[in-house]
Amino acid sequence: MFETNPLYSITVHYLAPVGAVMLLGLLGGKLARKIKLPKVSGYLLTGIVIGPSVLRLISPQIVENLSLLSDIALGLIMFGIGGVFEIHHIRSVGKKTLWLTVAQSVGAVVLVTVGLLAVGMDLYPAMLLGTLGIATAPAATLLVVREYEAKGDFTDTLITIVATSNIVCILAFELVFAIGELPSDSSFLYALIGPAYELGGSLIVGGAVGYMISKWEQHIDDQAEMLMIIAAGVMLVTGLAFSLHLQPLFATLIMGAVTTNLSLMHRLVYIELRQIEQPIYIAFFVLAGASLHLDLLPGLGLAGITYLVTRIIGKVASIYFVSRWMNFSSNIRKYLGLGMLVQAGVAIGLIGLVNDSNPEVGAIVTPMVLATVLIYETVGPPIIRWILFKAGDVPEG
Repeated sequence: MFETNPLYSITVHYLAPVGAVMLLGLLGGKLARKIKLPKVSGYLLTGIVIGPSVLRLISPQIVENLSLLSDIALGLIMFGIGGVFEIHHIRSVGKKTLWLTVAQSVGAVVLVTVGLLAVGMDLYPAMLLGTLGIATAPAATLLVVREYEAKGDFTDTLITIVATSNIVCILAFELVFAIGELPSDSSFLYALIGPAYELGGSLIVGGAVGYMISKWEQHIDDQAEMLMIIAAGVMLVTGLAFSLHLQPLFATLIMGAVTTNLSLMHRLVYIELRQIEQPIYIAFFVLAGASLHLDLLPGLGLAGITYLVTRIIGKVASIYFVSRWMNFSSNIRKYLGLGMLVQAGVAIGLIGLVNDSNPEVGAIVTPMVLATVLIYETVGPPIIRWILFKAGDVPEG
C-alpha cells in the first residue's frame, strides 16, 4: 500500500497519488472545456501526460493499485446506463434499438474479420477481433451526454445502442472464445456452458440486488440512505461478479435496469448519485489515460490499421444503410454511427480472458486492441460532443 522513493528515502502513502490524480484531472477537464473539448478528454489526456508513457509521474504499479476506483466507477456508470432500460422507454424505441444494434454489430464483425483475413491473419484471432469491434465505451459516452445536458430522441437512441452493443459484444466474444478454446473431443454444446453461466449468473446477481434495493426503498424516507444503499449495492454486485467469475459490467447494468423499473424513487436517486460520482469518474478516466500505451502506436502495423479502419466503416455504413432502409430520422442516419466509435473498458476486459487462456493468441490481439483504444478514446469524446450538437440535442446557451 506504500510506494518507496529511493531518491529521498521516504514512503508515499497510496492516498497521495489518489488526491493528485483527482486534482490534476479536474484541472485537465477545465482546460479542455476552455478549448471546447469535453471534460472527459481532458481527464484522459491528463492521464496520458502524467502516466508511464510521458512524464511518468505515476507508475504502472500505482495504476494497478488504484484499480479499485476503476471497478467502482465502471459499476456506477453501468448502473446509470441500466436506467435507460426503463420499460416504457424500451417499448418506444425497441424496434429501432433492435435493428440498429444488430446492424452495427454485424457490420463490425463482418468487415473486421474479412479485412483481417485479407491481410493474412488466421481465422480465430480475426473473429475474436471482429467480436471485440462491437464494443463501445459507455463511460465516455454517458459523461459527454451529461456534461452538455443533451436530451432528445437521438441521445436516447445513442445511449441505448451503446448499452446493448456491449451486451451483444460480451455474448458474441464469449461464444467465439469458447468455441476457439474447445478441446477437439468436446461437443459444440459444451462451448455454450461458459457464456451461459457468465451471462445467466450476472443476470441473477444483478437482478437480485436490484430487486432487494427496490424493496428496501419502500421502508426509508432519507434520500442519503437510499444513495448509500445504491453505492453499496453496486460494490456488492461488482465484487460478487468478480468472485464468481461473472461479467461485472453486465451484472451492474442489470441491477440498474431492475432498480429503474421497480423503484419509486429512481429518478431522484440518479440525480443524487451524481454528487458522489464526479471525483470517482475523474480518477477513473485519468487512470484510464495513464494505462494507455503510446509506445504501441508505432508498431500498430497493417493488421492494426485494418482493424481500426474496418471497425469504423462497419459501424458507420451499416447504421447508415439500415436507417435509410427503415426510414429512421436523418440525424440517426448521419451521426449515430460516429457515436459508436469510442471503445475502452469492455474490450480491454475481454482480452484479459484471452491472455489468461491462450497467451499466443493474446500476443496477437492485445497490442492491436490497446493501441486502437488509445486512438478511439482520444478522438471519440470530441466526436460525441460534435454529433450531439449536430443532432440538436444540446440546449442552446
